[in-house]
Amino acid sequence: MIRRALLAAALAAATLGVLPVAAANARACRIDHYCTTTYYSDAALTNAVGGKQEDCDGTTRTWGVRGPYQTWYESPCF
Repeated sequence: MIRRALLAAALAAATLGVLPVAAANARACRIDHYCTTTYYSDAALTNAVGGKQEDCDGTTRTWGVRGPYQTWYESPCF
């Protein structure tokens, strides 16, 4: 019984170890807020590969691609 549990745990860990990592999704920008998301290709946040800017009037601008790491900034509109 214990051997089966250990085998199942080992197989699950091996399977999860080979799944590809998806790009991070940005948070939704709240109404009446200005938001900026920058996507990076590495955990050190040294290589920006894309971004998204959402203005107070609802205008959205994007560039590049989504990377697995991101920074996010939100500020209320006045």
